Amino acid sequence: MTGRSMFRVLRWAGLAAVAPVLWACNARTLEKVTPKPEPVYGKTFQQTINRNVDMLFLVDDSSSMRLSQDNLNRNFPTFMTRLMDPPGLPNIHVAVISSDMGAGDGSVASCNSTNGKNGIFQYVPRGTCTASGLNAGATFISDSGGVKNYTGTLESVFGCIAPLGEMGCGFEHQFAAITRALGVDGRGAAPAENQGFLRPGADLAIVLVTNEDDCSASLGDGPNGEIPLYDTTANTNMASQLGPPANFRCNEFGHLCRIDDISPAVHPGRFAPDANVSAMVSYAFCTSNDTEQYLLPVVATANRLKSLKTDPNKVIVAAITGPAAPYTVTWKAPSTNDNSCGVADSCPWPVIAHSCTAADTSFADPAVRITQLANQFGSNGIVASICTNSLAAPLQTIAQAIVARLTP
Repeated sequence: MTGRSMFRVLRWAGLAAVAPVLWACNARTLEKVTPKPEPVYGKTFQQTINRNVDMLFLVDDSSSMRLSQDNLNRNFPTFMTRLMDPPGLPNIHVAVISSDMGAGDGSVASCNSTNGKNGIFQYVPRGTCTASGLNAGATFISDSGGVKNYTGTLESVFGCIAPLGEMGCGFEHQFAAITRALGVDGRGAAPAENQGFLRPGADLAIVLVTNEDDCSASLGDGPNGEIPLYDTTANTNMASQLGPPANFRCNEFGHLCRIDDISPAVHPGRFAPDANVSAMVSYAFCTSNDTEQYLLPVVATANRLKSLKTDPNKVIVAAITGPAAPYTVTWKAPSTNDNSCGVADSCPWPVIAHSCTAADTSFADPAVRITQLANQFGSNGIVASICTNSLAAPLQTIAQAIVARLTP
């Protein structure tokens, strides 16, 4: 046998020996793999929702507010119904204050020289009510954790204390009244009657119901510490520094407006074109005059209110008031003889025209500063017209905003 033949024999013999081994490996039964599940752990977390909300209603009690106050009281139950949306009524505090903070030396009708109602909560019964329903010693409404400090319904109690009448100062101090009521006006703690209203961690909702813009004078050398914007001694006619002793001062020195979108911002003019008592001048793009600071600045006031909470988003500011536009100055015959303008025997005095009128004849003037204040709170700022037959819709909107804040 040759060497090549021998190699072939040995090769086939080797393969024959390996074959049984290969067959044994392939013939082995495959086992089904059973996956081992990873352990899953469940844990339950309890979510605690803070449902405390403190609501401060500022009600304008100057002349011409009776119909609007009636409208508020008539539709307040709608507000409460919306607050009761699931999961139910929050733990609430409700307080009422006036826009009356006095003005000047007491010579202005209905305006005293001692800070008016001074931001103190109003809680005595009014109108046809012989009792407010509040427990003895209570100065605001509380309904928290099923414990309430009143008898009857919350709506009836509010209806007894909210109609403040029409005898308040006509130079409305909405900003000053709110910051005084809450103790953030730089004049020390809130009034004693207001203590216990603000709760740590509670949301704060401020609702203004007013038909005129804010006229809170900045601090200066006036009788109440304010600048002498309300002077009636040296400022009595058109030629005087502040003009006639009338509400137009709040517009002239509290606002800056333009005639059009390219003209410079100016004070609304007090002098009638050609001394024509029938003249009308319209302005646009009006803003608060925070530069000269005759009145409390809007941004500074907003920041004071935001400082009440570690989270500014917990503050809601809602205004039911006059639209900021249209903004038109008209004129009327002077209240006293005035020939100081040197053009006519009797100089016309300026008047701001109403920016809205409702079917029931209630009306409102342009609330430029109040609108800007609400806008400082972004989505938590609400502005609605007071000139409506029913305040149900704006009150529902405000209540929905509060409920949304308290909903997880």
